[in-house]
Amino acid sequence: MEDTIPVFLHTEVAEPRRRIVRSDAALYLLLLLGAVGCILLSHWLAERFAAMRLLFQIALYAALFSSGYAVYRLRLMAFRYTLTDRELLVYRIVGRKETLLLTVPLRGVTVGAWQNGLPGYEGRTYVGRRADTLCLTYDDGRPHAVCISPSDTLHTKLLAAIDTCKAGTEGDTIPSTEETNA
Repeated sequence: MEDTIPVFLHTEVAEPRRRIVRSDAALYLLLLLGAVGCILLSHWLAERFAAMRLLFQIALYAALFSSGYAVYRLRLMAFRYTLTDRELLVYRIVGRKETLLLTVPLRGVTVGAWQNGLPGYEGRTYVGRRADTLCLTYDDGRPHAVCISPSDTLHTKLLAAIDTCKAGTEGDTIPSTEETNA
């Protein structure tokens, strides 16, 4: 009888790098000043060019919305990768809210680099540049592809877990954190 309790191997959080604005307080202040500046610019343009008032307001508020969405996607969103002996779980973290995005079964997974036109691409589940990601493809009736940005430790343990699952020796010894650090 197969053991139904998965063996926990590793977990980590991949967060975007803090580039220009390193402090969250400075980021919120910058966003607030940008919103106020956008509203003031919209009113000034509306008074100056009364005929195109609606056009200016729509364009500036669209720019405000787009910049807010870009900050959300590129700065505020992180991902948690949890590896067990049978699957990789990918969570999206925004603030304190954590949502399970997908579960990748390790049996039948192939590992590769990013390619344009990946069949069944599941969306952005990585931080940083696309070229630095590790892409996992698998098929459970339909093709799936997920790209993650693992650390070296997770990368090593993930490859070992995939090899173990492919060999059919699920649950055998995969190096634990203590064994790899010794």
